[in-house]
Amino acid sequence: MSAVLKDAPQAVAWAPPCAVGPRTEAELQAFGNEIQALGERARASLGERDARYIRRLLLAIRLLESAGRALLALGPLLLPVWLLGGVLLGLSKILENMEFGHNVMHGQFDWLNDPRFSGHGHDWDNACSKHDWRDFHNHIHHHYTNVVGIDRDIGYGFVRLSAETPWEPRHLSQPVYAIIVAALFQWAIAIHNLELERLRTEREATQARVQRLWPRAKAKMWNQFKRDYLAWPLLGGAVGTAVAAATGASSTQPADLAVHFAAAVAAVALGNALANVMRNLWSFVVIFCGHFPSGIAVFDEASLQGETKAGWYLRQILGSGNIRGGRFFHLMTGNLSHQIEHHLWPDLPANRYGELAPEVERICAKYKVPYNTGSLWRQFGSVMWRIARHAFPGGERIAMNLGQKRAA
Repeated sequence: MSAVLKDAPQAVAWAPPCAVGPRTEAELQAFGNEIQALGERARASLGERDARYIRRLLLAIRLLESAGRALLALGPLLLPVWLLGGVLLGLSKILENMEFGHNVMHGQFDWLNDPRFSGHGHDWDNACSKHDWRDFHNHIHHHYTNVVGIDRDIGYGFVRLSAETPWEPRHLSQPVYAIIVAALFQWAIAIHNLELERLRTEREATQARVQRLWPRAKAKMWNQFKRDYLAWPLLGGAVGTAVAAATGASSTQPADLAVHFAAAVAAVALGNALANVMRNLWSFVVIFCGHFPSGIAVFDEASLQGETKAGWYLRQILGSGNIRGGRFFHLMTGNLSHQIEHHLWPDLPANRYGELAPEVERICAKYKVPYNTGSLWRQFGSVMWRIARHAFPGGERIAMNLGQKRAA
């Protein structure tokens, strides 16, 4: 049975200021009812299939990571082996961050009551603190998606993406800066919650925020660095040296063993760096394609006044974009290629998004709501064009006011 959304009193009228989507309050309500009913049907059908999926995913991640780390330890013996190890480890990090860590931390599998899949208990393989991530991503970004002045994920504080952001000379460097941030994405995300870009305009408040949050962020970043570039390289160096000595690939002379140990440590550390860069670049591409391709809207704070659940659904769809692809592609994006569905139901298991997407698109067509989707090359190409274009003055205005409830 279709659910009915609980909204504000009925003695008001909804007036859309833009030429997209429902044109009357009744249409908006009907649109919201259909979206909500779709999500509730999916939630009611959760069961063993979803539990099996997340368990198998965790096993696959562990197998890929184990194989990758083992091959990296043998890296000094053969370059192709090292390269394969780095790629396998990179694939495991991509899956762990995007399809497992991100989705588990949204609480998508809390209903299993399994500590391995606890939204609050899980800590991912990433430099960003789980507490900071839940603060600026789960709460701020998903509740206030693309609301200018509240959602700091719009350009992540360093990229100008529309004419609504006043141009400054520093924006000239953003095409190059974006590439650097992409390669180091986990570290950029790790300090995102500090809001360092506000030092120029709100210095004292920002300094107080940094003083409060930096110890936690620093601790997580340091733990991640130690894990990737000290602990695993030292362990891999020891294992690789022992294997080389046992197989005769290295003599047992102390000097030779020391040289091989140093080479193995370096090989593992470089392999970890390769895997991290793979994960960082891919995360950057997927996230930017889901949030900043052509056709995505941002909203002024007035859009929040009197916003109903149906209006919230509308804002999520207009502020998100999908990427077309096959089953394996969607898996490797963490199903964030279904960014629209993720924003509609962030705590619904992401393996269901592909089934829901055609229905969401059908509902959007019925109510004339734009459904932004395209190939990876189309979406990412439009993102890069926006970054390059808005490095200079002027540009496209994309802000809209979705309207608010007011007296009839």
